[in-house]
Formats: sequence, C-alpha cells, structure tokens
Amino acid sequence: KPLSRGDSGINLPVPTIPEDFARVHAAFDRYCKFGETANVELVTGITSRNFVKLFKDAGLEDRKLTLTFLDLSFTKAKTAKVGVDASDAASKRLNFDQFLIACELCAQERGTSAHEVHAAIARKATEGPNVVATEAGYNKFHDDKST
Repeated sequence: KPLSRGDSGINLPVPTIPEDFARVHAAFDRYCKFGETANVELVTGITSRNFVKLFKDAGLEDRKLTLTFLDLSFTKAKTAKVGVDASDAASKRLNFDQFLIACELCAQERGTSAHEVHAAIARKATEGPNVVATEAGYNKFHDDKST
C-alpha cells in the first residue's frame, strides 16, 4: 500500500504555552506582516522566510539550530492540524498554534526549554524585524534638481 501523508509517522511535541503570551504573540504578528505589501490586515500566519528571520533576529540560530533545521521544523509544524480550518489547510503559513509547535521542536534541537526560546522571541516584540539596507549616495544626474 502506498504511503499517504497521514502515515508519515511524524511525532510532534505538545506545545508549551509561553509565560509572556502577549509579547510572543505580538512578535509573531509583527513578523507575519513583515515584507507584505498587499492586504496586510488580512495576513494571519507566518511564512517560512519570516520564521527563519525571527529566529535569526532573536539570536537563536547557532551550530545546533541551523537554517536547514529551521526550515525542516517549519515544514514539520505545518503538518500539525491544530487551529486549521479548511481554508488554511493549503496555506504556506503557520498559524500561532503551529508556530508554538515549531518553537518546541527548535527548543528540543538546541537542548533548552521552550520558555527560553519564547523569552528570546518576546524580546523582539518591541523592536520588530531588523532591516538591513544600503543608502544610495549622491547622484548628480538624479539628485540635482536645478537643471
């Protein structure tokens, strides 16, 4: 019999509720909306790119918690059917419940508690995403409006 997605045998951990739930949820919301250009108010989940960015910005990426593992944990948590309705099933985003499962997977990989991961994420609630950009230098053909 061919294997179906339900037979994958992925054992997902039970998510730990963050001690500072409001701040972790605020950081989650900020990173959900980061980089979105249209319908920002309708965005309800975090993409894989923003998930990885959140962990990098929070300083959680290290030798054990690599970018590859972050991508894999995102994909594993995406298979969890918690807080998902029919319209979200095909989405490429994690809802908050799935995000907590991914945090639990990352904490297990680092060998720390989920509360430490949540605390690092909660610190990003007030700062938001780090934006690294270059500033263009003076260009006389574009910036000189006198001619």
